[in-house]
Amino acid sequence: MMASPNAKPTTRRAPLSRTTWASQLEGVANALVDPSRMRGRFLRSSLLAGSLLIGCHATASDDRQASAASAELAPSEATSASSSGVATAKAATKAAAPIKVETAPVSRRAMPRYLTLTGSILADRSSEVAANVSGRITETRVERGDEVKRGDILALVDPKAAGLQAEAARAQSLSAASQVDLARQDCARADALFREGALAKSEYERQKTACSQLLYSSDAARAQAELARKLARDTAIRAPMSGTIGDRFVNVGEYVLPSSRIAAIYAIDQVRISISVPEVAVGQIRQGQSLDIHVSAYPTRTTPAIVRYVSPALRPATRDLIIEAIAKNPDRTLMPGMFATVLLELGRESQLTVPRSAIKVDGTVRRVFLARDNEAYEVVVQTGVEDQGQVAVLDSVDASDRVILNPPVELRDGSPITSL
Repeated sequence: MMASPNAKPTTRRAPLSRTTWASQLEGVANALVDPSRMRGRFLRSSLLAGSLLIGCHATASDDRQASAASAELAPSEATSASSSGVATAKAATKAAAPIKVETAPVSRRAMPRYLTLTGSILADRSSEVAANVSGRITETRVERGDEVKRGDILALVDPKAAGLQAEAARAQSLSAASQVDLARQDCARADALFREGALAKSEYERQKTACSQLLYSSDAARAQAELARKLARDTAIRAPMSGTIGDRFVNVGEYVLPSSRIAAIYAIDQVRISISVPEVAVGQIRQGQSLDIHVSAYPTRTTPAIVRYVSPALRPATRDLIIEAIAKNPDRTLMPGMFATVLLELGRESQLTVPRSAIKVDGTVRRVFLARDNEAYEVVVQTGVEDQGQVAVLDSVDASDRVILNPPVELRDGSPITSL
């Protein structure tokens, strides 16, 4: 809408102070009423109270205006203070004494290329020793972790019953042997009489059959006696091989059968690694290949192994090939049942590498400090294989970079540095 040409411009008046309001209202009250009358006094008092309220409102308005003005100034002052703090921090960093560091160049090397497989550690030889006799356990002589030699006694079974059986079998064997001597004499007489024609053929054959039965019975009795003696000896259960006791399955007082397990023995000075090879990688496997074995118990350790046994067929259910590798284990750190990560070298390829001491490990994150323009720059990197103290770096660095070796604890991103 257009403004009327006759309209007068409006001007905003400044608010009156509390004193001015009170003075004006008191003058109005004096002019309108007679102070000598009660009614005039009441009106005058009311006007005075109103003036006080209006004055208070004016004062509050003045205070709000002052607060708003202060608020308008506060952000600018805070921004100025923040900028000043950042500048001070940067100045302090620049002014700090340079940290002395040792650097090395990022180099390009031929690094091994691996096929990663999985496997399980097995004992080179293991045995769960059976009792092989029946009876009550009277003594155990081994515990888990004990070293045993072949022939050492593991446990004893009550020998009384086995001893009595052996004596009975021996007596039967002696009785059968005496009958054999008599049968042989009878057979010799029957042969002489048959040659002279004094003995009928049917009688001769009957006597020869009886002699043969006695000979066979004697042989059976002798075998039974030998078996009884063996069972009597087997009441002392012995280790069939040298190794370490992995478990003991019986205690004193238990009754065992010939098939009962007594103890488990493992020989682990040399171990086998059973490895599963997927079908797509079968063509890259051959006997005699070198492998690197890693276990989670010793993450920084690599154990070499040689492929010794290769299965002639894949498993139908899983479509994988099972191979076995042999590894020396003189300190016995590789234990049966461990899960193993197996690296099979397929060749070499050129990659950027840095010394192992340049990598700072923080959990699963790996970082390196680069030396650029006399300052340290911290970058997160992805690492690859390690070979002869050099670690392949897959990103974040160039061949022209230099890395800081053994980064000091006080080194930070942007810290000034100087080379040793």
